[in-house]
Amino acid sequence: MTYRRLRSAVATREAIGAIPPDAREQRAQHLVARERGQRLAAAQVELAMAERTLADALALVPEAEAAVAAAKTRLADIEAEMSKAALAA
Repeated sequence: MTYRRLRSAVATREAIGAIPPDAREQRAQHLVARERGQRLAAAQVELAMAERTLADALALVPEAEAAVAAAKTRLADIEAEMSKAALAA
């Protein structure tokens, strides 16, 4: 640690020591409350994004069901065609 940093750290420590204990406690409570508020806001954003993703996925369900039904129909047609070809041979 350089002399300047050490001097700054000592000055900071002395300044903190000069603050009355009640004021230090209030500041600590304020910092904890602010951090909780930030975590709450981040969690709310995360929830909103997850809900949006879910809504988008649910909107695609009918399209996916239609695609599966079409694929099954196509598969059944090809299998029927192959069965006819096998019987004809």
